[in-house]
Amino acid sequence: MTNRRTYCFKSLISIFFIINIYTAGYSQKEIVKNGIKINKLDKKNKKQGSWFFFDELGNLEVSCYYNNDSIIKPIKFYKNQDSTFIRYPQINNSELFLLKSNTKWIVGSFETIKKDSLKIDILGFYKKIGKDSIDIEENVFLSNSIEIKKEAYYWINKEVQPFYMFGTENLKEFYYRLFSSSKIIFNKKIYVDLTLNASGQIEKINFPRTKNNLSFNEENELEYLFSSMMKRWQPFFSKNKTERVHKFLELGTSLKN
Repeated sequence: MTNRRTYCFKSLISIFFIINIYTAGYSQKEIVKNGIKINKLDKKNKKQGSWFFFDELGNLEVSCYYNNDSIIKPIKFYKNQDSTFIRYPQINNSELFLLKSNTKWIVGSFETIKKDSLKIDILGFYKKIGKDSIDIEENVFLSNSIEIKKEAYYWINKEVQPFYMFGTENLKEFYYRLFSSSKIIFNKKIYVDLTLNASGQIEKINFPRTKNNLSFNEENELEYLFSSMMKRWQPFFSKNKTERVHKFLELGTSLKN
């Protein structure tokens, strides 16, 4: 047996689209997909407008909307290019979410108890019944479903890794061009530690001496070569925000003949 309640949430009514095809960026301040400018940084390097996060194969993972580095609209998460989880802004320590199960949307909420501990409540099935109102069909079995709560937990803690996407070449092509232009032939593995800020900009490039076996000339040459790499990456996205992160790269020697 089920009970039905009607809720009015203007924030639950949102319009969004899915961009499937990746194209190269034309500016360090933004990239262009399907003729639409996204992932923009303003003159103060603050995130503005529509931002999309992809995996390294170009599959859409997350979309959100920024105003001065703050996300002001629901965050949408995708699976197989289809929206699967929608996370709404926090109100009174609680966050509302929608989770797609098969073809139905489920309404839930959660609170962060500790750093890695969440209290997740499943409210019921979602159905839009008007412009600014929805219907929630309560269901005891759904509310007590461990599997549904596990799936919600996965999306609440979703991470999207950083990768090189703002240049006109991919990272492998960049490496090949880089080493091909060098007067030194590097016949050894090279370990690189990149520090990326929350906007995906490279703050620092380091070649750890504890892992590398580089001569003074080789290290100087690498620092010179990699100075051209000071371009934006896709930032690291964790849960509901981007974060500063270290990106460790291990380069082989087959890039230079």
